[in-house]
Amino acid sequence: MRLKPLLIPLAVAVNAGLAAQSALAGPSGYPVQAPPPPSGYIAGTTIVRVGAAWVDPDDDYSTTQSFIAENLLFDELGEPLPNPEQVPIDVGVGLDIDDETTWFISGTYIFMDHWAIELYWESEASLDATLRSDAVVADTGEFIGEFSEGLGDFDYSTVSLYLDWFFLDPSCLWQPYVGLGVAYTNIDEDFVRGVTRVDGARDHGLISFGSDFSWTAQVGVDFAFGRDNTWIINASAMYVDSEPDLDLGFNTFTRPADFAAPVELPVRIRDELQLDPWIFNLGVGYKFSF
Repeated sequence: MRLKPLLIPLAVAVNAGLAAQSALAGPSGYPVQAPPPPSGYIAGTTIVRVGAAWVDPDDDYSTTQSFIAENLLFDELGEPLPNPEQVPIDVGVGLDIDDETTWFISGTYIFMDHWAIELYWESEASLDATLRSDAVVADTGEFIGEFSEGLGDFDYSTVSLYLDWFFLDPSCLWQPYVGLGVAYTNIDEDFVRGVTRVDGARDHGLISFGSDFSWTAQVGVDFAFGRDNTWIINASAMYVDSEPDLDLGFNTFTRPADFAAPVELPVRIRDELQLDPWIFNLGVGYKFSF
């Protein structure tokens, strides 16, 4: 049997295989490793964050309502005179809302490098509210009196949708970002308790808040523990231009110095409450890709 015709094709095949292996080898002769898949804040990455949120609303709401109070005058026989004295009275009303700490959760999807959509939810924060009021005689400035009363807690919550811009290279461990979006805010209503006082007695009023759609903006930063680590630390600050409707009504009794008896003044307010809260967040996050 002649082996030469069989050995020639076999030698050619072996030589081709060795040439292919040499082409895949690096300078040291070892096979070249395929580059790792890209990581970091690239398109297709999803980030879930959760943590603490400190809600700090603007608490300087105040307004003034003007009234004409009638002071009954009596003759020597104790009979009321036909033309009572009319005195202008200004009643100042203020509403103070304290800050509160709650928690938040958010989800971010990077749809292209440097750009992401974020949905943020801040859980209900129980904000303490205090009503304050004073009264003065409008034309003389004479101070009549004042009072303040705690109204209890009001549950405030925010849902926001942001368009975020990550302006550093996606591979950086530090990822600062800015965002602009829309927000929905809501405050539960509650009853005013004990807002009028006459000889130690108390009466009641009613306060209610509406919901509000508005704009919001944020700045924040993520810090990754490593280029291939999926856990991050997040800090951010958000401003919400929130002005929900405010309805407030109560009757207050006041008595200028020369009045024979207190007069009852019906305070009725329908306005926009400029909450405009700052929300400061600190939390942890997890990023992944499908």
